[in-house]
Amino acid sequence: MKRIFLILLVMALFTVSALADPLELLEDYAQEISELYDESDPGVGAFTYSYRYPHVDEEAEGAANINEFYSYLMYEQEFYIEMAQGSFEGEDDSTVITYTVTCNNDEFFSVLLRTEKRNPDLSRVSWTGNVFSRKHGADGKSYSLPKLLGILDPDETEEWKQDYQTEKADNLIREMVWDMIEENEAGLDYGSLTEEDLSHVFFPEESFYLDENGDPVFYIQPGDVLEVVPEGTDLFIFPIPLEDILDEL
Repeated sequence: MKRIFLILLVMALFTVSALADPLELLEDYAQEISELYDESDPGVGAFTYSYRYPHVDEEAEGAANINEFYSYLMYEQEFYIEMAQGSFEGEDDSTVITYTVTCNNDEFFSVLLRTEKRNPDLSRVSWTGNVFSRKHGADGKSYSLPKLLGILDPDETEEWKQDYQTEKADNLIREMVWDMIEENEAGLDYGSLTEEDLSHVFFPEESFYLDENGDPVFYIQPGDVLEVVPEGTDLFIFPIPLEDILDEL
């Protein structure tokens, strides 16, 4: 009996391991720029810009789409950096982008980007979630919420269908998140946020990432709902099991 139990345990562990199959992370895509506007006068300010994005094993399933996505982000930032250097000349300006991998298995790869920006007129931290399907991703694009929920085919290209199902998903998630805000079991400060306000600052199709189990975590930027954001305030997050969402569809 013990021998049979041991065999079943080994088989179960092997199955879990096979299904987990995470992507190997290679050396980050990264750039760091730090320049004084005037080498002879440090008091005139400095321009600092750095970013780090994940770079995954090129040969693994779904990797090409992920790497293409971040390669394009870097391409866009080349132009931004050039403009920003001129715009803030004579003032301190810094931007630091880092990332956390929140889900990495044989189905999905998800990342949460953190951007901290500071200059004389601004001090703000913002987050961006990126979700990729390793089996259905293509063309350097992140995976959409309707496709994650299964209400839109992975290869659907009809724009009206995408818009319709996105609106359907958005409305449902906003209702579920508003219920969580009203219950507010964590006692968080959402300021004077109303349900109508939520519809103007929270866009579920954009504002989500996946946790380690592949369940979506929706978020609201504190700066979008609070007039003054206390130092160290993190994202307002709303984890919702995929099964719970599907039950409401």
